[in-house]
Amino acid sequence: MYHHPTTWPGARLPHIWLGRSGRRLFTHDLAGKGRVRLFTGISGEAWAEAATKVAAELGVDLVAHVIGPGREHIDLHEGWAHARGVGEDGCVLVRPAAHVACRSAGAADDPAVELTRVLTLVLAR
Repeated sequence: MYHHPTTWPGARLPHIWLGRSGRRLFTHDLAGKGRVRLFTGISGEAWAEAATKVAAELGVDLVAHVIGPGREHIDLHEGWAHARGVGEDGCVLVRPAAHVACRSAGAADDPAVELTRVLTLVLAR
């Protein structure tokens, strides 16, 4: 059996090593446990800002994690860069059960509108 980590919608979030404050952790340490999470790269700040806005508007526990050099979370072995399946300016939205809800290959014209649309569908609102 061959396992290929992927962020295709419906797949379980890849189990990738990250670093934070000199310590190692997994992507799964940041996701799941009943929380909605958004992962993006160093060029995805617009997604992170939109996540904060949309979380407040919808009353959802949604937190964005920017992964990359100089950020709180770094990609220790380039595992996230290989598994994420989106560009540095794209994002991966993860459901509370740590499965991928959707992903965007790159930047959006209006990330807040896009996140609101997707979360409304994912949360059946």
